[in-house]
Amino acid sequence: MKINIKILIFLFFVYCMQSSISYAKNLFNFSNISLHGNETAVLVLAPGMNTDGTFFLKESSWMDFAKRNNLGVIALNYSSSAEDLLENRKGYFYPDQGSGQALLDEIKRVYGKDLPIILYGVSGGAQFVSRFVDWCPDRIIAWCAYSAQFWDYPKDGSKVTKARGIVACGDQDGLRWQPSFGFYYQGRKNKRPWIWVNISNTGHNRSAKFEKFVRQFFDEELAIWRGDKKPTEDVYSDISNSDNELLLLSEQPELQCPFRTKELLESWKKIQAP
Repeated sequence: MKINIKILIFLFFVYCMQSSISYAKNLFNFSNISLHGNETAVLVLAPGMNTDGTFFLKESSWMDFAKRNNLGVIALNYSSSAEDLLENRKGYFYPDQGSGQALLDEIKRVYGKDLPIILYGVSGGAQFVSRFVDWCPDRIIAWCAYSAQFWDYPKDGSKVTKARGIVACGDQDGLRWQPSFGFYYQGRKNKRPWIWVNISNTGHNRSAKFEKFVRQFFDEELAIWRGDKKPTEDVYSDISNSDNELLLLSEQPELQCPFRTKELLESWKKIQAP
């Protein structure tokens, strides 16, 4: 009986060690839709922290968008220890620690070539997306990072993507609003072509009205990237969504949002909190 107890204790100790090691590893898994053979770019969908993004592949809104634009789709299923991600600045949030190359390798494996990339990330996914676009700047067509708790702006002199992007947060997401806005402000201060969306009546959750706007934004960027449309002079709006935009624009240009078209601006006004 004593031997059995010792064996059980030993097995339990080994099990705990294995669980700990497994949890401490960065796991990079993916899901993708069936190939059509005519993919010209890939849409990467990044869910919240340590979440399997396969659910995106069941959402007709995203799948119809991808089909309409001849996009491949890859959903991320990344995981790292919460301690590393939130306290140690390690893990899959940081593409230079393996998660970025894993995605590039997966795109090459699935599609047989290095396709250009569009990215949409939510919460923990926004952490990855916001860093990945400047880690791999020349492959990006457009991107959106929605509601991260903390952000890293590239060091001065770093090469950054020229692709347009959206930085967003719900107006009721108190823990993440200020860091998200601060990141956007730094980007606009450096004249990066970013749109800020302060989503009205929204906490820390996905928003159908916002994602509809994101797809409209992506549609515009894809049309220009394909050469279907020529870029025209941007239309600007102050982020306050104020009626007196001309006065506000003249006072603080860092708070201007650049829009390709008046149509996109009008769609933004419908979801932007005052």
